Amino acid sequence: MNLGRWRHVAASVIGTSHQRTGGVCQDSNACIVLPGSPDGDVLLAVVADGAGSAKQAETGSAIACQSITESATLYLARRQLARITRKTVENWIRTFQHEISRTASAMSLKPRDYACTLLAALIAPNHAVFFQIGDGSIVVSDAEEQSYGHVFWPERGEYENATFFATDRGFAANLRFESVRRNVVELAMFSDGLQRLALDFQKTMPHEPFFRGIFPPVRKASPEDAGQLAQGLSTFLGSARVNQRTDDDKTLILATRLGETQPASEYAHAK
Repeated sequence: MNLGRWRHVAASVIGTSHQRTGGVCQDSNACIVLPGSPDGDVLLAVVADGAGSAKQAETGSAIACQSITESATLYLARRQLARITRKTVENWIRTFQHEISRTASAMSLKPRDYACTLLAALIAPNHAVFFQIGDGSIVVSDAEEQSYGHVFWPERGEYENATFFATDRGFAANLRFESVRRNVVELAMFSDGLQRLALDFQKTMPHEPFFRGIFPPVRKASPEDAGQLAQGLSTFLGSARVNQRTDDDKTLILATRLGETQPASEYAHAK
């Protein structure tokens, strides 16, 4: 939960549609702080959402989070965050695809059986890198804006409920990448199961009350509260008021930088 100036919590919770059929949660996440990079503490967060039509969706999403985390960790051990380019990220995703190909071959399956979306954020004190394939969203606030804004809007495919996947051979055409000098102080990343709660689709912007309500517990928690905070987030994601809005799996990562100025809290609970 805590390392350096970052405090973070993450959870992936099965949706009611999968519970009814005896399925499993097909979402995965990873969130760590890399303390030894040339930039100082770097927050690394990854979310992957396995495709509902993929036989091994949960395995694909887990491999995606592990692979991207390993590639980023190795890169940042020797290089600054600002040196990450779109080409760098494409190489990380190709490494992931090679791992998927080996896994699929061993199981006599195809890479498409492990299809998943991919969202990632790497945040240093004065620089941030974001990339995404498919739906879900990354929402941030910084010391200057004092409000929440999305990095990428969820991307849909040609048809409703269709999107793009990190396992696609032509993934580069659908990869969105941003490297920017920015003092990010709070980060929220989530799979598409939370889009209707966390995003205002009419205004094409984050639903501000959701984020102003859900961040305060993360800001206030002590290191000893880590387990309770994670359980509280899981309970919230699996609650009736959330499941009334979505029957999909749900992943949410929340991170706040200690000692920085965050958006004011106007709500005691997430709406």
